[in-house]
Amino acid sequence: MTTLLIEMPSGIAGDMLLAGLLDLGADILRIQQDLLALGVGPIRITAKRVRPSGIAAVQVDVVAEQEAAWEQRMSAGHDHHGHDHGHSHDHDHDHGHTHVHPPKLSLSGDAPAPAVHRPYRVIRDLLTAAPLPERVKARAQRVFRALAEAEAQVHGTAVDDIEFHEVGALDAIADVVGCCLALEQLGIDRVIATALLPGNGSVRCAHGRMPVPVPAVAAMLARTGAPHRQIAEDTGELTTPTGCALVTALADEYLRPGHALDLTTSRVGYGAGHKVIPGLVNAVRVSLVEQAGTAHDQVCELRCQVDDSTGEQLAVLIADLMSAGAKDAYLTPVLMKKGRPGYELTVLCAPNEREGLTSLVLTRSSTIGVRHHLLDRTVLARRQTSVSVHGHEIPLKIVTLPDGSERAKPEADAVRAVARALSLPFDDIQREALAAWDDERG
Repeated sequence: MTTLLIEMPSGIAGDMLLAGLLDLGADILRIQQDLLALGVGPIRITAKRVRPSGIAAVQVDVVAEQEAAWEQRMSAGHDHHGHDHGHSHDHDHDHGHTHVHPPKLSLSGDAPAPAVHRPYRVIRDLLTAAPLPERVKARAQRVFRALAEAEAQVHGTAVDDIEFHEVGALDAIADVVGCCLALEQLGIDRVIATALLPGNGSVRCAHGRMPVPVPAVAAMLARTGAPHRQIAEDTGELTTPTGCALVTALADEYLRPGHALDLTTSRVGYGAGHKVIPGLVNAVRVSLVEQAGTAHDQVCELRCQVDDSTGEQLAVLIADLMSAGAKDAYLTPVLMKKGRPGYELTVLCAPNEREGLTSLVLTRSSTIGVRHHLLDRTVLARRQTSVSVHGHEIPLKIVTLPDGSERAKPEADAVRAVARALSLPFDDIQREALAAWDDERG
């Protein structure tokens, strides 16, 4: 299983993770090209080599020069009245990034300039419509959903009414989607993270002076149960909301004290922030690792029965659960009390996704209760590769069996697309993809 290990000795911001993934081997030009699929115009990413505390690292800047025009278009088409606003995190956190967007409220007390207000639902719909790989979209949706749910909790409002300020700017959207594109390029199937480091002290934002971690980060840590550690020094903010959302939404597992994993490291990258933090190396370390043989972990199983929902409603619910981060979701026909036919809904997810997915089930189905419990499981090591069939790339998932042999399965969506493009049977394209894989192995 191709796994990414994220280590955060001085916290994390979205562009720090993006920079680390570029250092690990992701292609910056491909990411910029793929970001055009969002339909918001070109977003430029520049990368340079830096040496924070003597460590060679990559540092990025994201430039979205069209942001002002985009904000005018959103303002013209969206009524801001009647909605509680979400994250107003307009303070100076150059710890993570130096982006080009409307001026922010600074620690010096300068008056705030008008900031970007972009509703969560606009970002969600933007991602849904984008012609990007499904796993990229699903991961990005999970990150923004985590942000929206945290903001809804902080402000006591509905998720769909949340409006992002700084984290809704195009450069922040590029950070999130860029990271998800980089994960796909690198073939990452699984993410492991160390404990987060929120920082200590206070920051000034649109709400006034707030303690660190800021409300959105505190809410995400509480909602997911992600491990975090505190330091005594007054560092200010070390983990930004975007950085926290990327980790808590994408991490399948956390390295905890006494928790040993059998890993083999193949590559290491460093992503630097822009701020100098006394006593800390302001960089994220990301490692491309392989988990040998089978891996043992835990999943949370959610279950409930419904007998008063239509097939259309349940199909949408399954799709929403998968987009929100469920590992699997399915329905089983059951005969319920009073002889009513119904369905049992089963959802499998990472333990830290339980609360959010439970809330989704309770909100979007007719059930009034959800059961949940932890299950131990054994999973095969896996990795991704691709083969060319008649000039078309087809991704394959490769699993390693307990005896060390490998088994491949072409991605069905890609096979279907190639079969349609060439007017050939699905089975023929699938066989050719497997044959091409066998030829590459010799």
